[in-house]
Amino acid sequence: MRLGKVAGINLVVNDYFLLLLGVYFLLGVLPQAVLLFLAVSWHEAWHVLAACRVSCIPAKVELFPFGGVARFATPLAFYPRQEARIALAGPVGSLTLALIAELLGRLLGREGEPWLAFFVRANLLLFAFNLFPGLPLDGGRVYRTWRTAKGDAGRATWEAALLGQVLALLLAVGGVVGFCLRVTDLQSVVLALFIFREASREKEVAPYLFWRQFWRARPQEKRDIPGEARLLAAREEEPVIRIVKRFKPGKYNLVAVVASGGRVLGLVGEGEVLKALYDGGSTKPIGKLLR
Repeated sequence: MRLGKVAGINLVVNDYFLLLLGVYFLLGVLPQAVLLFLAVSWHEAWHVLAACRVSCIPAKVELFPFGGVARFATPLAFYPRQEARIALAGPVGSLTLALIAELLGRLLGREGEPWLAFFVRANLLLFAFNLFPGLPLDGGRVYRTWRTAKGDAGRATWEAALLGQVLALLLAVGGVVGFCLRVTDLQSVVLALFIFREASREKEVAPYLFWRQFWRARPQEKRDIPGEARLLAAREEEPVIRIVKRFKPGKYNLVAVVASGGRVLGLVGEGEVLKALYDGGSTKPIGKLLR
C-alpha cells in the first residue's frame, strides 16, 4: 500500500506488514500494532537519513515487520562503505530509541507500563534481529560489503541471500512447532514467508551484480589491460561458464588449461573466454579455445 511521497521518496507499506497489523487487530492488540509501526518507521528513518548523508537518496522505501527496505536506482553493492553505513544506521536507531524510551519511563515513573515495555522490547528486537548476516536484513548488507571487498558483489549477494533463506526456514519451523505446542502464534511464519521471498529476489540479481561489477572494472576501449593479472587453473574439459564464475573484477583473468596428467597445455585470456560465452558456447570445454 502506497502511503505517499516525502522529499521525492515513495513510501510503501508491504502487504505482509498489513497482514500482521490485521492479525494484531483480530487479536485485540491494535495499540501494540501502532507501536510496532512507529518502531519500524523510526528504524527506517535512520536508514534514510544515513543514505542522505552519503548522497545516496533512495527512490522508494518499503516498510516491513522487521524494518524496511530502501530501493536505490544504483545497487549499493557497488559502494560497500556507503552500504555498510546505511545498513548499520537502522539497528543503531532502534537501540537508541529503546534506551530513550526506557530512560523516559524511569524518569516519569512509568517503567511498569505494559505498552512501554512492549515498545522497548520491539525496538530491542529490531536491533538484534537485523544484525543477522542474511539478506534482506541489515546484517546481510554488512556481510555483503565485507565479502565484496574480498571477492565479487554477485557471489557476496548470493551467500547473504542464502543465509537469509536459512533464517526464514528456521523461523517457519520454529513458528509451526511453537504453534502446535501452544507457546507461540504464527507471526514468525508470516515473517519467514516474507524473508524467504525477499532473499530469493536478492539471489536472482546476484548474476547481474557480478557482471555489472565486472564490466565496471574493465578498462575503456583503447586503454591497456589492467596491470595486475590473476592466474586460474582449469581442466581442459571444464566448461566455460564454470570458469567465468571464478573471474574477479578489477584484474585481468588468465586461465591455464591443464591436461589430466597435470601438464599445462596453454593459456587462455579472459577476452577469449567471454567471447565464447557470448557466442553461445557456455558449455564449451576451455580446452577448445586453445589456438
